[in-house]
Amino acid sequence: MLTLEIITPDEKVLSTEANQVVLPTESGEVGVLTGHVPLVTKIVAGELQVMGETGVDYIAVDEGFAKVLGDTVSVLTEAAIDVQEIDLSEVESAQNRAEEALRQAAEEGVDYDEMQKLENQVQFLVAQKLTKGRRK
Repeated sequence: MLTLEIITPDEKVLSTEANQVVLPTESGEVGVLTGHVPLVTKIVAGELQVMGETGVDYIAVDEGFAKVLGDTVSVLTEAAIDVQEIDLSEVESAQNRAEEALRQAAEEGVDYDEMQKLENQVQFLVAQKLTKGRRK
């Protein structure tokens, strides 16, 4: 069994046992089983899959990093939410607000770091929509 921990700046979102974990990385999905070679990788906003004894759980994660060492998978991410907790109407509303803020920032010439933050927010909201849409 693997031990999976998902940690955000605010809290430990999840700590559980799993048979397999699938991470969304820059180069595509990476499946992790027990005995996996040590790995540190950048994750992108997307769907993290947790395969356990009772089925598959889906977690929408923001960008961050994952470390696999021994049979422990540690995910450090800006945000994470279980697909069952995602409210699509709330996400769509937040996405519209974030996209509008991004448009205004581009027109006003806001600095690069602020633009990157807004773009990352939109990417995580889109990841939530896609994850929820596939798991209705």
